[in-house]
Amino acid sequence: MTITSPAPGSTYDNSTGFTQLLPLAGTGLPAADDLVFTYDRGDGTLANGINVGTTHNPDGTFSVTANVGELLPGETTVDAVLTAVDATTRVVDPEVTATDYTIELAVAPNPAFPFRVDYPGVGTVVDTTTPVFTGVAAPNSTVTVTYSNKNLGNSVAGTATANPDGTFSVPTTFLDLARGSLGSGANVTQSNPAAQVGSLGVAFTFATAPVPAIAPTITATPDEVTVDEATTTGIAIAATGFSPGEEVRTVVTDSEGTVVDLADRALNYYADDTVGAYADTIVFADDVLADDYTITLTGVRSGIVQAVDVTVADEVVLLTPTPVITSPTEGQVVTGGTVTISGTGPVGTGIVLTVADSAFLDGTATETPAAGRFYITDLADPILVDAQGNWTVTVSLLPGAYATQAIAAELNADGSVNEAGAVSDFSNTVTFSLVAAAVAPPVVTPAAPVARPAGLAYTGSEASRGVVGAALLLLAGGGLLVAARRRRALTVDSAE
Repeated sequence: MTITSPAPGSTYDNSTGFTQLLPLAGTGLPAADDLVFTYDRGDGTLANGINVGTTHNPDGTFSVTANVGELLPGETTVDAVLTAVDATTRVVDPEVTATDYTIELAVAPNPAFPFRVDYPGVGTVVDTTTPVFTGVAAPNSTVTVTYSNKNLGNSVAGTATANPDGTFSVPTTFLDLARGSLGSGANVTQSNPAAQVGSLGVAFTFATAPVPAIAPTITATPDEVTVDEATTTGIAIAATGFSPGEEVRTVVTDSEGTVVDLADRALNYYADDTVGAYADTIVFADDVLADDYTITLTGVRSGIVQAVDVTVADEVVLLTPTPVITSPTEGQVVTGGTVTISGTGPVGTGIVLTVADSAFLDGTATETPAAGRFYITDLADPILVDAQGNWTVTVSLLPGAYATQAIAAELNADGSVNEAGAVSDFSNTVTFSLVAAAVAPPVVTPAAPVARPAGLAYTGSEASRGVVGAALLLLAGGGLLVAARRRRALTVDSAE
């Protein structure tokens, strides 16, 4: 019985595939027999390398695969004895002489230095952002640590050469992780031309992110634009906190939550590759309406969502000069049941005046003042500014402390306030007190409702709800001007 392949005394390249398998072919084995392959593990202990039957070919040759996986670590020499046994009875065939067979393997089926990673272990929470990987690899092999980076590719964390005794120590850095990421682990590979190439995955996390997160922020500049500006120069958006290099999607919704169209845009937009900052210019489509809008940015990979509110306003001409209340003077005490309020303003405009408790005027109080303690100009019959730029009105009020403020409004041909026209900025605010006359305090009767077009009426019992009216009632900072710029309906609802 003779083994023809691999030839006795040769070296078999087992470096690819299963390194412990040895395919044998030969002649001289009776068809009724199986081959028994007994080999020395390397310490004098014998092991059986074949546990299946032998394939016999019509030309008298045979083939079988031996498993030499019990060779000791680092052992590459196979010393075997080949014996023929009856395939049925498993009795040694006395007609076939046992044969010695020796062959050398290119690589040890069991490496002398089994590749392993000792630190970090699977599931470890690493308490440093620059861990040193340790373990065992083939002596003089190159050990490389890689990981998935912020751009969904692979980055090298570190590399080193294994010592002659097989131990290795690889200093690492993970600076290509996304900001704030605690990672998910790494792959460790060894390479050596004289040994197998191996790879081990180690799942671990960091206690502290190697690359600190940047707090998400978003700003819109400016946060209020005209319709013309919204469709031309647009609104500049600046944001931080996204994952570096990730795609960022933009959605704009109106005050009702409906998604609105933007001017033609590129298909994809991405955050900065280094720190995850994002900059964009939002230009609305030509049919944009004056409204409040929300711009929402979403990081496709990180899931980070950031939103900012902006306003698109109709263009409004601001009337000048700004009205000035000249009488009464600040802090003046007026005696009687009426007060005459005078001032200056743009020639040919109408003055819309509000008189109320100062807490109501500055928005601190929200309840409508009682009858006789509140006045607002009827939009159908505003206070006219004469050719010299002066205006005046006498108002009946109950005794008390008051504040007053005015705006000038563009007029229609009939002298009423043009509800879609231009308005001025706010006048100065004057506070004064009204005290009863010493002899006979006047009895103040609230003015009767004044009939005027489009349901414009004021009875003194309920606040107006229109732009000029409502804004003057609230008079909270620049509320009137902002409301006017957005051009809500100026109609003042009739009181019940």
